[in-house]
Amino acid sequence: MTTVASMPETDPSLFLEKVYRRIDDVVCRRVGNESILVPIRQNVGDLDYIYTLSDVAARIWELLDGSRSVDAVISAVCEEYDVSRDQAASDVAELVSDLEGVSLVLQVSPRE
Repeated sequence: MTTVASMPETDPSLFLEKVYRRIDDVVCRRVGNESILVPIRQNVGDLDYIYTLSDVAARIWELLDGSRSVDAVISAVCEEYDVSRDQAASDVAELVSDLEGVSLVLQVSPRE
């Protein structure tokens, strides 16, 4: 089991079991080597809050689809990129925390 200091839970296994999904009101566009997230408020892009994601962060964004646990997202990142599980867990935890902090992802109940 991965134990990472940056994981938000006292017990990392609780965080690893959580499932997140992207909010619906965000447009994601690829520009060069980055992906740009623009929240849409009342059918208008909120240009005061534009977020740029690296290639790996954009892949994590895609994987946060409401069907995968954080642990499954970490495993996918490890399979797709040359990264240790601890580093992937730290990166996923940090990104999920940041995205949740600005209300771009929501925790959902795991699908049965």
